[in-house]
Amino acid sequence: MKSIKTVITVAVLMTNLISCGQQSDTEKNQIKQSFVAHTPTSHHEVALEVLNASKNWIMNFNSGNAAACIKGYDTKAIMRAMPFGIKKGVSEISGFWKPFISSGATNLIYTNVSIEVVNKTTAFLSANWSMNLGKGIIYQEKWERINGKWLLTYDDFEVLEKFETPIKNDTNPVANHIILEEVIQASIKWTNSFNSGDNKACGNGYAKNAFMNAVPFTSIQGKEVIEDFWTKLINDGTKNLTYHNPTFKVKTDKSATLSSQWSMNIGEGKIYQEKWEQINGKWLLTYDEFQVLKQY
Repeated sequence: MKSIKTVITVAVLMTNLISCGQQSDTEKNQIKQSFVAHTPTSHHEVALEVLNASKNWIMNFNSGNAAACIKGYDTKAIMRAMPFGIKKGVSEISGFWKPFISSGATNLIYTNVSIEVVNKTTAFLSANWSMNLGKGIIYQEKWERINGKWLLTYDDFEVLEKFETPIKNDTNPVANHIILEEVIQASIKWTNSFNSGDNKACGNGYAKNAFMNAVPFTSIQGKEVIEDFWTKLINDGTKNLTYHNPTFKVKTDKSATLSSQWSMNIGEGKIYQEKWEQINGKWLLTYDEFQVLKQY
């Protein structure tokens, strides 16, 4: 009985959402959906491209290919390498990396990776890093697409500890990158399912006991009730869900979060957190909190 009441409550609330967004034909013609200058998952795809460029840079470093690492920077790039100083332009950056790699630096590993997509040509990556000689933090890698290629235009990192003797770490250097790639692909699949009207697939994107907080309308728990929520929206004609300026962050080896601005044909808002967890080999939403900030 409690489940039936919850479903009824959700249906009433979602009817209110749709009706609140209804306006005259004249008003509708004056309002345009935000963020439609790009496709619904365009920024997801940018994140995937930058993650791939970052993986290639790391693998080149670990294989001792200094020349390829240098080619990963724009000619006018700036690198802030603390405590060593600021390097301006590819010549100074080359003068840092070439002797450093030649000295035996290797085994570079990124952890706690986070990537924010600004637009179709810009993204920011941050992470913790370690290698055989020490460890530290990457405050910001600014990646920009220039002439069709993703390049570093700003690189800000710091050495927090130098090891007295080299230490080997058998961790996959790009394991965090792979986690984010899988979560981004799962998010793309969910978004495409919603936009194609596949309510069942939307429901299947949640864990059995997932919790969803849809501000200001409802807080619900359970895969079936959450599916009913999305089914109501889809049946009422809601579509064209678009993510804008998303940030993807690794939390553990089996969890990651996503935050983003969003828009649909009926309104727009903010996703404060999608928590994705790997359960029985599948990435599922276990927590989903978003808010409607504007109704069309």
